[in-house]
Amino acid sequence: MSLPKQIYAELEQIVGAEYISDREYILAGLRHAMPSSPVKPLSPAAVLLPGTAEEVQQIVRVCNRHGLKFIPTVSSLIGFAYPTALNTIILQLKRMNRIVEINRTDRYAVIEPGVRHGQLRTELMKAGLSYPVAAVGPGGSVLVNFACSSGDNHNQHGASRTNRYILGVEWVLPSGEMVRLGSLANDAGWFCADGPGPSLRGLVKGYAGPFGGFGVITRIAIGLDEWRGPAELPTEGRSPDYKLRLSPDRHKVFIFKFPTLDRLRDAMIEIGKAEIGQAVLKYFNATAALLATQSANDFWELWESGLFQRELSRPLYVYLATHSAEETAYEEAVLREIVAETGGEEVDPAIRAIYENNMDFFILVGFLQRVLRLGGAWAPAKLSADSVHHMFEIGKAIPEFLEEFAAKRLIVDAPDNFQIISMEYGHLAHIELLFLWDRSMPAWGEIPMQVMARSHETEIRHGHHGSMPPRSMPMLGTLGPLYSNCHIWSEKIREAFGTGR
Repeated sequence: MSLPKQIYAELEQIVGAEYISDREYILAGLRHAMPSSPVKPLSPAAVLLPGTAEEVQQIVRVCNRHGLKFIPTVSSLIGFAYPTALNTIILQLKRMNRIVEINRTDRYAVIEPGVRHGQLRTELMKAGLSYPVAAVGPGGSVLVNFACSSGDNHNQHGASRTNRYILGVEWVLPSGEMVRLGSLANDAGWFCADGPGPSLRGLVKGYAGPFGGFGVITRIAIGLDEWRGPAELPTEGRSPDYKLRLSPDRHKVFIFKFPTLDRLRDAMIEIGKAEIGQAVLKYFNATAALLATQSANDFWELWESGLFQRELSRPLYVYLATHSAEETAYEEAVLREIVAETGGEEVDPAIRAIYENNMDFFILVGFLQRVLRLGGAWAPAKLSADSVHHMFEIGKAIPEFLEEFAAKRLIVDAPDNFQIISMEYGHLAHIELLFLWDRSMPAWGEIPMQVMARSHETEIRHGHHGSMPPRSMPMLGTLGPLYSNCHIWSEKIREAFGTGR
């Protein structure tokens, strides 16, 4: 349904005729969600491309006056980015792609929603700076990963999760009011997050973020770390077939296999106690096979060989990024001692070589698109954090509900396709399970819902904190009691913001 001409004219006056459209062939691309989505979205009434925070603010006020809903998005690679109600407009924020400031002294960067990881990370490396890049590939929005969605990354062990890095925030509320958080609220600049006491950053991000459900974040500042590599990445070849090697004096990759998850857990904890390593994680094995191959046929040949099932069912990936050759030698010696004490062994050298030849896995993950090549669908059934020990207990329970789907050939038989990432030297850890299925099967859209429902049942039975409390209220009500009755607080927040999103 198109907008009435009067409302369309009001919005056009804000962004200009070039940056608004309700043409059918343009809207058609905004009402078809990802192929893996079982939900058929409605058509938006229009799409707008604002260029400034002030334009966003004016658009939101127009929506309030005329009873329109709005969805802010950048990449639209999630089901929440598509309309489920009439009279909904899309705010496509990719024009707002400015790196506003890189402050080398106070180590922060100010960015808009359209800034991508490949854009910001490469600029920061020239300045000897870095940040934890979410494992979504170089095309992902930095702001979205830091302020609106999960944002987990491979380097959380030696750094942290994205929500720890948020500083100043510029935020257009659903009412159209502009709110500024942190030092920005007092016109003191972007360098500091909220001070002691209650913090609105809990609403901006919390653990997972509201996915644009509480207005529009138009600019944020993020804290920066030191980059221990070269100013430009030394790549060979072309994407997707390229290599990226860093100096072994300061960058090394190790992959070990363990006989049990308990042994792997103990090694992860001890590495954290020793405060060594930049990345320490148990990684997906089916996903690793996808990343290591060039085609769907190559994947199936590798997967059916059983190599990754034997070598990477219980792997520990360790990436060392140090200041000197001496520090590298020290960390490697400590690492090998811990692995020997906990019963680990090195994996097949061919597997380790994959990561030695492409350390981009720990930097930008520029070849992440390979996970989509099977032509089917994939989804996560876990996304949460707690102690390292608790995350491994959740991992042990995965076969309880996953194997029944594999036995019916509803999903790829890969019960070990979950990752556990150590965070902040093992003070906590993140878990994520990925499962893959075939969209050509009858009623394929029911498969992810069934898997996720059984996953939640398992968590409730064991008292596990394995899933981010979801945005949908029915599912949130089921899991909320495990998370301090967060479903009650979430409903109160929705009411306060006057939004059902």
